[in-house]
Amino acid sequence: MRLLAAVDLGEGLESVVESTRFLQEGLGIPAELLHVVPTPYFEALGRRFPHLRPGLEEALSQVEKEVQKTLADTGLRARVLRGFPAQVVAGEALKSRLVLLGQRGTDALEALARGGLARYLLHRGEVPVLLLPRALKAVRRIAVGLDDSPASLSAFRVAEAWGRALGAEVFGLHLVSGQGGCCFPTYLDPEGLALTEVLAQAKAHLEQLLKATGVVEVSKGDEELDLLRLAKAREADLLVLGSKAKSTWRHRLGRMVEVLSSQSSMPLLVVPEATVW
Repeated sequence: MRLLAAVDLGEGLESVVESTRFLQEGLGIPAELLHVVPTPYFEALGRRFPHLRPGLEEALSQVEKEVQKTLADTGLRARVLRGFPAQVVAGEALKSRLVLLGQRGTDALEALARGGLARYLLHRGEVPVLLLPRALKAVRRIAVGLDDSPASLSAFRVAEAWGRALGAEVFGLHLVSGQGGCCFPTYLDPEGLALTEVLAQAKAHLEQLLKATGVVEVSKGDEELDLLRLAKAREADLLVLGSKAKSTWRHRLGRMVEVLSSQSSMPLLVVPEATVW
């Protein structure tokens, strides 16, 4: 099994390549760069206008050669395939332990295409996905967004494995909204406890689930971005979230993953519930 870095040739290429090199060495898992030339449109043109087919095929072949050369120059193993990018990457992801995706480009079309690919992979929920708004060059502290779900606990176990491999500290972060809020933990009584008691009991509850002490911080927070702000305040280099790849019909990934996968300014690792690292 490998680390699979799905790359385009936009401004995020160098960040993904740098992150891939770092994780290949740190995790001790071979990595591969993959670029998918989006050919369905050109194939349809060739069927509609047969006289254009030879020129289109020649152009696509030249593109493949140029891209292959660019990726080979990185020193990493690389492949260039043809097809519909989301489907090809998803198929290759099944043969991988992790998929890395860049999230740095600001061009509207580039952002739309990459966002669609990320959401497609996250909704399938078959392999961990690392979203990279910037390069991941060193990891000293790994923050894990926690609740008491199996998906969250799986994410913490994966983070622990990464921490051992990378020599990083791993800690959990848990948000509790104000009394009566939508995110008040179901295992606590909002009527009988003051906020300080809520935070203390939530911490004890989660550390009991994790079978670890001193690794969870519980804080008041009402919005998904509060978790990102807390992770930054604690100087985390990487934020990890668990995902069931389902919640409600409109929010299949859960609100935390949905919001942070599109708005996080720090590397975000999304771990499906069934993942074992």
